[in-house]
Amino acid sequence: MDELTGKLTDLYQQHYKQLLRIAALLVDERAAAEDVVQDAYLRVFRSRRNLKDPEKALAFLRTAVVNGARSALRKRSVFRRYRAQLATEDHVPDDTGRGMDRMVLAQALASLPRRQREAIVLRYYADLSEQRVAEVMGCSPGTVKSYCSRGVSKLSALLGERV
Repeated sequence: MDELTGKLTDLYQQHYKQLLRIAALLVDERAAAEDVVQDAYLRVFRSRRNLKDPEKALAFLRTAVVNGARSALRKRSVFRRYRAQLATEDHVPDDTGRGMDRMVLAQALASLPRRQREAIVLRYYADLSEQRVAEVMGCSPGTVKSYCSRGVSKLSALLGERV
């Protein structure tokens, strides 16, 4: 195993839970979140030779997780649109042991527009700086501030308290 492969493996093991939580808050389904994180890691791992700065691997992983979550949500949207034409769905609620507060927050987050939800999860849950969130989302720090402000306002209204 070369040095870069070892670093990426260590990085995955150290940050898996955080990346999983980010993905879970974005896609609101644990199994889909696990798939997103694993796929993101595989994408980064497969392109490891292109990493000019191995210190930025975690940033690439976070970006890949956010992009993977976006893709999962797009696929889910297409599925819902064409569900009637597909075979019947066996729906089992996701009861992965989340507390009631987490479930309520996850539902509130799910009701936000995608970009607001991404900004809030990355900024407040992953505790990234506005600059770092902007880099991950591919927008300006001012846009991140706007997404966060609007998202927090909407969450406050939905949850009936100041967030």
